[in-house]
Amino acid sequence: MLIVNLNRQGYREFKLHVILVGAMRTIYKGYTDKPLVDLNLDYHKIKNLTHKLNEHSIRHASALIKTRYALQYNTSNNSQGLGLGATAHNFPDPH
Repeated sequence: MLIVNLNRQGYREFKLHVILVGAMRTIYKGYTDKPLVDLNLDYHKIKNLTHKLNEHSIRHASALIKTRYALQYNTSNNSQGLGLGATAHNFPDPH
C-alpha cells in the first residue's frame, strides 16, 4: 500500500530502509542508526526518532499483550466478579 501511494503521488524511485527496534528500549545502532544517517539526519534527530519509535512499539506491544490476556481469560462484562473471567471493575451488586 505504501508503494502504491508513493507511485500515485509521482514518486518513481525510492528506497525502503529497515529500522529494527529491540525489546526493553534496546536500539540496534547498526540496523537503526545507519539507515537514518544515510538519510542525512543528524545525531540528535536520530536519537529523538529512535526513542519515539521505541516508545511507540512498546505502547502497541502492551496493547497486544493486554488484548491477548483478556481473550485468554475471557474477561467479559457478563461476570459478576467471581472466577477467572471476572473483571476488576465489575463488582457484585451489594444489595
